[in-house]
Amino acid sequence: MATTQRLVEYYEFIMAKGDPRTHEWPMIATPWPTLCLMTLYLIIVKVGPKLMENRKPWELKEVLVVYNFGLVLLSAYMLYEFIASILSMPDFNLWCEIVKYEDDPRLLRLARVIYIYYLSKFVEYFDTFFFILRKKNNQVTFLHVYHHATMCLLWWMVCKWIAGGLSYFGATVNSFIHIIMYLYYGLSAMGPTVRKYLWWKKYLTKMQLIQFSCVVVHTNYGIHLNCGFPNGFLWLQSAYMCSLVALFLNFYKKAYLEKKKEQ
Repeated sequence: MATTQRLVEYYEFIMAKGDPRTHEWPMIATPWPTLCLMTLYLIIVKVGPKLMENRKPWELKEVLVVYNFGLVLLSAYMLYEFIASILSMPDFNLWCEIVKYEDDPRLLRLARVIYIYYLSKFVEYFDTFFFILRKKNNQVTFLHVYHHATMCLLWWMVCKWIAGGLSYFGATVNSFIHIIMYLYYGLSAMGPTVRKYLWWKKYLTKMQLIQFSCVVVHTNYGIHLNCGFPNGFLWLQSAYMCSLVALFLNFYKKAYLEKKKEQ
């Protein structure tokens, strides 16, 4: 009983230490909404293919075109907001900026786009749901599910405690990559007449690997500078990015290098 009470007190303590600017924003006060949606996502991933097993795959051409081009626009908007909010602060240190919990409109603009980025990770769950409905279960790999499920929790943590400072970098680079990625998916969804021109698919994985590597370098340089941004979060981000590098390298090896040898 005493142990449970201590855990509750510790939980309440760390929740109270959150960013006061984002505390009242939907889904940020506690992790439970995020964890519930993550759990629902994983249940759908587990149950969905079984429910579709004896059903015909859905034809979602128009939906996929609208969805993917919608995410292109959303990613472009977020990229613009990240860059514009940072450029509005001449003293912003791109390599080692602390989180400032002030009600400065420029800081709030950065916090808001970080929050929108967090919410966008739930929208991207539909990547998986569309694969399941189309019976493209080979696309629902461990890498795919791991990446989609964990990003929501990680960016909830960012919104809760560090909505600013060095947190901008990974989300900014990812927004840029997603413009290109969802543009590819949107064009591919338009059918064979367009798909035959999309020779650059394999370069998407290379770009993602470069993205993760850049975030690792940027994060570890921030740790080295030790300028006041919480190092615990930087170590967590670095470890997470390293896991993605390993998983994407494995995917690239199987999808392109091994297939090339077989041909």
